[in-house]
Amino acid sequence: MEKFNKKLAILILAAGKSSRLKDDTKQLLKYKDKTLIEIAVQKALKISKNVFVVLGYDKQRCENKIKKYNINILYNKNYDKGIGSSISFGINNTKDFEHTMIMLVDQPFIPLSHFESLRYFIKKGQLIASKYDNEPCVPAIFPKSLYTDLLKLKEDKGAKSILKVNNHISLNLNKDYAIDIDTKEDKNRFLN
Repeated sequence: MEKFNKKLAILILAAGKSSRLKDDTKQLLKYKDKTLIEIAVQKALKISKNVFVVLGYDKQRCENKIKKYNINILYNKNYDKGIGSSISFGINNTKDFEHTMIMLVDQPFIPLSHFESLRYFIKKGQLIASKYDNEPCVPAIFPKSLYTDLLKLKEDKGAKSILKVNNHISLNLNKDYAIDIDTKEDKNRFLN
């Protein structure tokens, strides 16, 4: 198992400001007495010992919540340029791994079993994506052969364009799990 895990890095994107949440820091919202960032880190550590968390907005408070874990905390000073900036910054730190799983901090309902299923399908050079609403999406596992494309992401566009144009294995993600916490309404509806 340990040898297998060395082939996979987990990259948690947790840098954004999330202006639609107004005064709340998304990463620090709580669900069942844990912050979203803690939930993501705990799941990631059950998939691989090589966990990288990209922080940006409210860096110090977010870091304080996760510094007790054996993880790599990265700071993207250009986080305000968008998710593409955080992906390329993160991949630059995982480029020595054969595969990198990208996951988002604001999807607390995705069960550990889904991440385990993604990992199960790892084959050398294979792209593995979640599928929701007939669209490929993250969490997804990117092989090293696609890192060059991920490193080119610089603006507020994620990896969906890369998922769409490359052959991949798809694993369905139930709509109840695919919920992003992006707005005050999401917070009040799903976290309380």
